[in-house]
This record gives sequence, structure tokens and C-alpha cells, in this order.
Amino acid sequence: MNYAKAAVAVLAAGASAALAALTGDQTISTLEWVNILIAIATAASVFTAPNVPGASVTKAALAAIMTGLTACANLVGANSSTSWWQLFSAFLGAALVYAVRNTPHRGLTAA
Repeated sequence: MNYAKAAVAVLAAGASAALAALTGDQTISTLEWVNILIAIATAASVFTAPNVPGASVTKAALAAIMTGLTACANLVGANSSTSWWQLFSAFLGAALVYAVRNTPHRGLTAA
């Protein structure tokens, strides 16, 4: 599946949104919205990054950079337990983006 890494990033973004909506006070604060938007941007960057054989960690590096951005937002913003769970979700998503391999479709051949 060519989009396995992107699918993992989308799942991590969904987890970030679900954590914000369902934990803590069950309202989404400004910081939690920022974390959700960073997670969506992570999924978009992982999706749009090319699959380059010589640069196998490009997508994971993008996810790790965005995880760092989530950490910075948590350090600057009003901390809550939910925002730290969102950071954990981003970290786990970045680790899974690194671990999951994109595989090409077997039925397609280049001319």
C-alpha cells in the first residue's frame, strides 16, 4: 500500500482530535485545537512527501518535526493533561510512520 505511512498519520490526527474531545473537561481548548491542526498538517506533509528510495526516513522526519512543534505548543500554551496526551499521540504516530513501510502495488508496472 503506497499510502500506509499517510494512513498512520491520519489515524494519529484522529486520535489527537478524539483525545481533545473525550478527555479532560470534554471541551476543546485553544491549545488542543492548535495540536489538532498540527496533527492534520503532519498527515498532509506525510501524504505529500515523495516516496524516494534513497531518502527512506523523509516522512518519519517530517512527522518527528511536527511532534516537536506539538511539544513547543504545549510548553508555550496553557498545559493540560489532554494536551500532553496529544503529544504522546503525536510521538506514537511519528514512531509508527517510521515503522510502517509503504509497498508498491504489485499489479502496476512501469512502461
